[in-house]
Amino acid sequence: MDSGIYVEIAYRGACYAVNTLRNGLHYSDDAERLVLNLEMERFRLLIWGENSGLTPAGGGQPSLPGRLLSISDVLSRYLDGISSLLQDADVLRDRYGLAETDAQPTSSARVKALLQRMQRTIPSSGFDSGGGKVRLDRAIGELDLGKTKAPSPSSASRLFRWAVRDLAKFNGLVVDLAGRITKLSQLLTESQQLKAQEDNERVNIMLVDGAADQSTLDFLMAAVKTAPPASSTRFRVESKAISSDLAWASPDVPYTSSLQPTCSLSQFILLEAHTDMKRFVTMKREADPKAVYLFERKDFDRNISHADKAKLMARIQRLVLLLSKPKTPAFRTPAAEGCISDPSRSCWWMVFRLPVLPSPVVTAPQLSSPEPVSLLSLLQPKARFRPPLEERYALASRLCTTLIELYSSSWLHKGIRSDNVLFAVQPTPPTPAQTSTILQSMVLCGFDYSRQETEQSTIDRSRSSGDVSTALYRHPCYQGEAAEGYKIQYDIYSLGLVLVEIALWMPLSSFLEGKPVGGAQKSGTSSARDSVKLSPDMTVFHEPHAAALKKRVMNRVESEFRFRVGQFYYEATKFCLEFADRKVPINKDAYSFVAHPSLAFYNAVVIPLSRLVKAHSEPDTTQS
Repeated sequence: MDSGIYVEIAYRGACYAVNTLRNGLHYSDDAERLVLNLEMERFRLLIWGENSGLTPAGGGQPSLPGRLLSISDVLSRYLDGISSLLQDADVLRDRYGLAETDAQPTSSARVKALLQRMQRTIPSSGFDSGGGKVRLDRAIGELDLGKTKAPSPSSASRLFRWAVRDLAKFNGLVVDLAGRITKLSQLLTESQQLKAQEDNERVNIMLVDGAADQSTLDFLMAAVKTAPPASSTRFRVESKAISSDLAWASPDVPYTSSLQPTCSLSQFILLEAHTDMKRFVTMKREADPKAVYLFERKDFDRNISHADKAKLMARIQRLVLLLSKPKTPAFRTPAAEGCISDPSRSCWWMVFRLPVLPSPVVTAPQLSSPEPVSLLSLLQPKARFRPPLEERYALASRLCTTLIELYSSSWLHKGIRSDNVLFAVQPTPPTPAQTSTILQSMVLCGFDYSRQETEQSTIDRSRSSGDVSTALYRHPCYQGEAAEGYKIQYDIYSLGLVLVEIALWMPLSSFLEGKPVGGAQKSGTSSARDSVKLSPDMTVFHEPHAAALKKRVMNRVESEFRFRVGQFYYEATKFCLEFADRKVPINKDAYSFVAHPSLAFYNAVVIPLSRLVKAHSEPDTTQS
């Protein structure tokens, strides 16, 4: 018999064992979170089967690649181990806290709702990478999402009914199963592992998005409590809990219900001109001599109502919690140290600790300028900073992976522009050889207008700012005093403009120097928008100007990007620039689901750019 057949049989046996255990479980509400974890491991096993070739997307014939065929005996042994583990009654009873029961299997409406949401949204958001569209509906369709009809006495589940008696021991079973599936995943080829990670990421995005009420969010908080603090799922669930003002447990960042600054202005070395600055870097008077801190100013109206000021204070408190808690490596933001109230200047100062590039000389960093190094400053011709294309790909990818962590946690940035993309402080002036090191130190800042996605009212002045350099990055529909209803699509539009800057390595303001959009006007056909003129010295920038700028940028993207940066980068940038103008589907009934925009962003932007980086980082083996 072909060795691949043995693996297929072993895989089906493992899936059957997991399904049989899950569908025959009777448990109390206390064990519900562990059952969700068990379901997530079942998702991982099915994702492994699809990416290994045993259940290929599109319903093709099972086919293991040569790399896996060569270790088919190892795969079969691991899969048989899962089957044996879940079918050994003595082990389940003595080691993992289960007991035989005649009670009907439990159906959790909460778990069912989460699984239904993931099942129905992931297939419709598949990403075609050239090797076939990602579809999990067929595999996930095998999951029992909670039957209303009791299983028949002749069914297999009737023969294997277990009651959860010991939560700690049952958690050990889930951990054991997770470890075995992880070992299987590590045996996949590099490309298969990458694809499986992307599929699991989609599951995590939809899992967190499914927490639409406090009860479900509390449930997810309990489910991820045992995960590592820097795990993606735990980070997103906790971040969403912060946005919902729910208490969450972390030994490093205790949750508080009021704004409690952890630092004061007197602790830092301040320039006389700092009161007029929007942002500056400095050091503490008495502390680590190598630590550098970033101050970002958050202004508020002197005549603001007490209620609105309280809302702003609560928002800043949540931001400090979000940016100071343990985070994933993909979430590239500086660590928040606290927030300082400065009522005499009608502002708060958010304080962050900036990374510092290592120096060959063991010495404290010398701050040659109070201004941090930003992407905007590196884009200026006088900077003479010209990174190669592959390093620009990597920079764009880092920025996008940071934002997917933010968006999938139900947070909006509201200030994406090249001036808010910062880099580590350099102890000495940078050299051309340091371009890669500098770009790798990227952190996203500018959170002074950030807020939770669920916060409907706008109580800041971001949309009506008179600063043209800031208004350039806002979507045409979010310009001026009349703008309302900020949404994630506007954030993604701003990101698209930054991707244009990175691709061309020139500041967005350069587009103000071009010819009027559309060329010369024809007699009798001019309109107010056609007559809009853009110039570097303009002092007013509203919706018509933003629309004209967008048209000018899109013309450049369409005419040059395929040639300059390739098809993947072109499509990712175009998606960002056009996403806000797409029609949003509407739920027609209670059984219809619309995927969160962050999933579309992940599929269309994050994945292509990360693959682009990987393709250009692999060594060239064609030359010796």
